[in-house]
Amino acid sequence: MKLWYSTTSPFVRKARAVAHYHNLQDQIELKLVTRAFSAEEAHNQDNPLGRIPALQLDNGDWLYNSSVIAEYLDSIGTEPTLFPKDKSRWKVMSLYSLAEGVLENTTTGLLPEKMFRPESEWWLSRHQQILKRNERTLKVIANELKQFGTELNIATLYTVCMVDFLLFRATLTGAENYSAITELKAWAEKMNDLYPCLKDTVPVMPPQR
Repeated sequence: MKLWYSTTSPFVRKARAVAHYHNLQDQIELKLVTRAFSAEEAHNQDNPLGRIPALQLDNGDWLYNSSVIAEYLDSIGTEPTLFPKDKSRWKVMSLYSLAEGVLENTTTGLLPEKMFRPESEWWLSRHQQILKRNERTLKVIANELKQFGTELNIATLYTVCMVDFLLFRATLTGAENYSAITELKAWAEKMNDLYPCLKDTVPVMPPQR
């Protein structure tokens, strides 16, 4: 299998952490993307969406979405599933969707403008709306995490990815202004210490080309 990835994306990290949890690293060739918007990059030529992560299976088939990739890797793994099949599934998937929502708010509505447009062109009222939504949601997430403690499932794994990303890109995300961030940071640090699949996939700046 081949996985197109970056070293900073929380969506990629989710997929890589699932692969690591199931000890699938040796079955996956990592294809680093350092210029996501370059038409010359292979992922923009072979992958119709041009988004990462993208996973090419050994038979040539593609999986494009991080949630699909994570569940596929979990399905072929040998460790206990990260996607519960019992009645706890809906609590897990509810937390998962909250983490997903914060990341989608941030990576689609906030970061692109701050990274690629002059400040005079920012949609500031939209930014404020996103920050308020994230503020409310992070409080809910902090409360929901109490029922899981340090249990590892797809939702807690993804929440670590979300928290670490907000902090990693703090100058753009304004992470330090969220009232729940101190509590969430302490919890994420504990999870990173407990689980190698998280510790070994923390976001880092890519090598310079």
